[in-house]
Amino acid sequence: MPLQLKKEISEEEFYGHFCNIKTPHQTLLCFSLKEDDKTLWKLWGHAYNNPGQCHAETLVLREIKDYLVANNPNATKYSITWFLSYSPCHCCCDEITDFLMTFQTKIEFNIKVSRPYYFDNDDIQKGLKMLKRLGVLIEIMECCDYEECLYLFVDPCTKFSAWPDLEVQSIANKRILHHLLAQEDNRLDNHLFPTDDSSPAHAGSACDFESHVFVNEVPPEDPNKTPDKKDELSDIRTPQKTFFPQRTRECEKEVKRKLF
Repeated sequence: MPLQLKKEISEEEFYGHFCNIKTPHQTLLCFSLKEDDKTLWKLWGHAYNNPGQCHAETLVLREIKDYLVANNPNATKYSITWFLSYSPCHCCCDEITDFLMTFQTKIEFNIKVSRPYYFDNDDIQKGLKMLKRLGVLIEIMECCDYEECLYLFVDPCTKFSAWPDLEVQSIANKRILHHLLAQEDNRLDNHLFPTDDSSPAHAGSACDFESHVFVNEVPPEDPNKTPDKKDELSDIRTPQKTFFPQRTRECEKEVKRKLF
């Protein structure tokens, strides 16, 4: 199944999807939901894309919505944390925005991503900036975040093993994200996600900046085209989130995860 509740992931899945110098052809999302004053999570698990149907972000948002509605939340605040192998696409940014507008005063949303997803795409830039305006914390994962993700979603007794160039690629990705989010885009004041804007103001500048940070040349013709997998330092223009792999571990412990 694309979404698994209260199920850990294997080490193979963790390193295969979160290693920031590789470009897997799918997205893995590990998530948790908790009441702000509690220690144990109310809801947690992980999700992959459902090929041709839903992205992992959509599947998880639906599950969280169902939980909040069914439990008639009385908590003053909820906290959601996502560990994502790729940053959200513009459609997923739109869905997160709708979700926050529905539960606007009750949700603290933190998104930690291993690698950027088509940051030179104008619609994705708009979507990420809108999330920032709504108070979503979007960060590029660094070594301590990978350690935390492994502790919480793989095995608390397993030691994290950093791969070569983890920090180098993480710093490069952080610079790109900071550069993107630091830019002002006044068009967002008129419409959340305009689709008929014929003069993208920031796509060119972001792309120029990215070309100096571990970027291989990729033909710009179709952002939906899936590039070949690479084992070298990651190209920031990343592949589509379409493939759902087979599960690598059948038996999982069903336990509530505890925060640090």
